[in-house]
Amino acid sequence: MASLCPFSLTLAFLSTWLIFSRTPGSHELPAGTFLGSFDFIASQEYPNGTTRSDTISYFFGIQETAILIHAGKNQPDMRMVINAADSTITGLFEMQGKKGGYILPMNDRYWPAMRHAFQPNSNTVQPGKDPSGDSKMIEGYRCRKVLAESSDYNAELWLTDEIPLSMPQLLSYQAIGVGKSQKELEQFEQFGVDGLPLEMKLTSKKGKANVAIRLANFRKTVDESVFSREGHTLSAIE
Repeated sequence: MASLCPFSLTLAFLSTWLIFSRTPGSHELPAGTFLGSFDFIASQEYPNGTTRSDTISYFFGIQETAILIHAGKNQPDMRMVINAADSTITGLFEMQGKKGGYILPMNDRYWPAMRHAFQPNSNTVQPGKDPSGDSKMIEGYRCRKVLAESSDYNAELWLTDEIPLSMPQLLSYQAIGVGKSQKELEQFEQFGVDGLPLEMKLTSKKGKANVAIRLANFRKTVDESVFSREGHTLSAIE
């Protein structure tokens, strides 16, 4: 799961958005959908002491969902707007003063992890996954300490059942793209928990980077401008 932060955006990455076909059908948001926004902050610490941190902002509106990938390193930030009603994904960016983007069809080929974004939430902990009984408040939400492991990591998770979202849902938005890896989702599923961890500490079993993830800066409102395509020259892909 050390690749949870691969969000350096290049023109080569953008060009991969052009390689897929549309599948008819619509996708409805599940009942109890979260409305608001927050930041997904992922940090990695490598055995040699090197560290890096990446942030993705999530925005859940009534009709659309958006993520803002903060690229850094003189690369353009990328906004992705997902419209479940018309089954499209719009990528928006600005480079050298020019605003561009793509309107892309929403389908399993382009979004292999799409099913996770629209599945109902469970927000439960399986028996035996919470041996300590520890709890604390994070961002105003009560969380329970959960210990788990996968083939690659030992994990400490602080899980809340007060937010109608799950980590597989959030990770699914990071797995948009033809042939995009779902390794992070597969690793999380091995932990055997449902729900939304507001903090996760993943310790590598294989001498790779340790990963820390936290969700922060929760807001109950969304600035509608985050969904705006105004001023962008868009190419529609059929």
